[in-house]
Amino acid sequence: MNICLHCGKKLVGRSDKVFCSIECKNIFNYNKKKNTKSETAIIDSYLHRNHEILTTLMGNSKKEVFDRLIISRTGFKFDFITGVYKNKEGKIYYLVYNFAWMEFSDQKILVVKKAL
Repeated sequence: MNICLHCGKKLVGRSDKVFCSIECKNIFNYNKKKNTKSETAIIDSYLHRNHEILTTLMGNSKKEVFDRLIISRTGFKFDFITGVYKNKEGKIYYLVYNFAWMEFSDQKILVVKKAL
């Protein structure tokens, strides 16, 4: 015997049925999406903040080298990126939208702004 995933009522009808009504289905899916949306909103705000920081630091420049400490003091969160790129020489760049950065062993960071 199956029960509704939202309200717990006994289901009547098809054996693969999981909700007793369209209302229960909608409420269940809305609540599920609401939880996911709030989690992704936090991550998205970090990504947007990282982009704002890089935009401010770079100004009109296409390529700059910064001390890691300077970038860290702005509140930049190095763990939040939109992708990783490995060039032909095997060097790894971390991406935040249209910006890429590469870390050097001497605590310097090369930031490159890509054309959109």
